[in-house]
Amino acid sequence: MHIKIPQIAVPNFWLGNLGGVDNYLRHRLHKGALGQFGASSLGYPLHVVEYPHEGAAKFMVIGGTHGHEPGGVASVMNLIHLLETGRDLAGQPHDRLLELAGSLHLYLVPCLNPDGRSVCPDSFYCQGLDTTSAYASGIQKNGDLVPYDADSEEPCYYFDPADALFVGGQFNGAGWAINRRLSDDHSEAVEVQSLLEFVQGPGVQAAIDLHACGYNFAFQVRSHEAPYWPIMREWQSRAEFLFRSKDRVLGKLHGDGDPPTPPSFFFNSALLHQHAQLMYMAYEGRQGYLGRTSFMPLPTEWEIIDDYLTAIQVFLELGVEEHYARANEEVFG
Repeated sequence: MHIKIPQIAVPNFWLGNLGGVDNYLRHRLHKGALGQFGASSLGYPLHVVEYPHEGAAKFMVIGGTHGHEPGGVASVMNLIHLLETGRDLAGQPHDRLLELAGSLHLYLVPCLNPDGRSVCPDSFYCQGLDTTSAYASGIQKNGDLVPYDADSEEPCYYFDPADALFVGGQFNGAGWAINRRLSDDHSEAVEVQSLLEFVQGPGVQAAIDLHACGYNFAFQVRSHEAPYWPIMREWQSRAEFLFRSKDRVLGKLHGDGDPPTPPSFFFNSALLHQHAQLMYMAYEGRQGYLGRTSFMPLPTEWEIIDDYLTAIQVFLELGVEEHYARANEEVFG
């Protein structure tokens, strides 16, 4: 059954639409090199834009792991436009970010899950959390949500698309949860497995995965060893300073502890960390929800994008200072 996706007006700098992203990548790149590391379960190309820098450390930025989180896609596209033109898509400079990015070898993935992006609107700004939940999980044939985040001790890894009106942005088109693994040996989602196989070649030191919710915080990735914990705490300290200087609040580092308590299942972070031998960082930006006081004050759409770019700036700064390289060496040799 085909579900018509509402066309929601977005600012020009909010480039999260698959068609718009594809058009930009195919026609407006002059400095970056467009590549493809595979195809989604529904046949969408999995794009990567490479900005090479001979002899420089290599890092990756990933957007669109969850299709109902368009801000991450838009933020990677703003970063690409910054590297192409010196300004973001709203015409704003980010001098420190541009300086850091220009000294590194970058791989930028605008949308890891185009299947999930294709079934969700281009924005959830000023919409209610319940609306987003429907697009995030999907709708079963009986009208219930697909039970991705149901109150159960057993997470939902797979839901048969034949049993749903549509499967939401937290899954790919084949029904596999895009960010949850049955084991840390491989991914059942072809998009994630293709990314893993791609990353194992170039020698990427670290990746940052851009997600979205109502809040603004980063994760202490609990599958990583002790050398990585102080790196996340340093990221937190620097990011807090930058967000405070912009009169914005950065939430506490999620899942921090000595040791951090590991989850009961595997995320993509565990998979790429173990097999690609890199540090994997996850950052949750904001969607701009209405209806819950804890999500207020409502950020502007540009502030949401700027939050992501700020998080990326600190991520790259730590890379320039070789924090990830030292931790990777200590863990993997």
